[in-house]
Amino acid sequence: MEARWFAQGAIESFFCWTEHVFIHIAILHGNCSTGEDVENLAKAQWNEKFKVALEITDPITKRFYDDLTVLRRQLRNFVAHGAFGKDGEAFHFHSSAGAVPMLLPHRRDRSKFRFGKGVDFVDDKAISLIRDFIDHLWSGSREPAKIHIQDYGLPLNLTKVVNGDYARAMASVDAMASYADYQAHLIDRYANMDF
Repeated sequence: MEARWFAQGAIESFFCWTEHVFIHIAILHGNCSTGEDVENLAKAQWNEKFKVALEITDPITKRFYDDLTVLRRQLRNFVAHGAFGKDGEAFHFHSSAGAVPMLLPHRRDRSKFRFGKGVDFVDDKAISLIRDFIDHLWSGSREPAKIHIQDYGLPLNLTKVVNGDYARAMASVDAMASYADYQAHLIDRYANMDF
């Protein structure tokens, strides 16, 4: 039972994290360069953020998009929005005996991830999907973004999109490592008031 709760917590955390990291990647790639762009993207749905941050025409990315969309719909939204799924997922109804779990079986062929009483929770498959996607996320043209976002945890500045700093830094892992190191040095210097 605890493993199931941890898996659900990991899935929730993953989708919350990606809501933010997709915006950061979009900024570093220059796909989001104004305050209005950031505001609109922040208000957008998860799938829209995904498409701005990653190239959905890539077949591997598209497969991840499809699988993560199913995971989000079938598990995350189920847990986050009151234990009811609209597309054949399990739900609870209340009776005099308490909450009764049910599964709508007429569309089971569409389900990749299922949970509830009497149905195996495919947490290992879901967690593997998340791990594989994170590896994919930080590969290719997005690999330099990992240095800025995850390794250094640097803030983003939209003027650096406009003046081309991010475009130059995103050109390679080495360029971003050098850029991020310099930015971290400046932040430390300012924090120490070493002007």
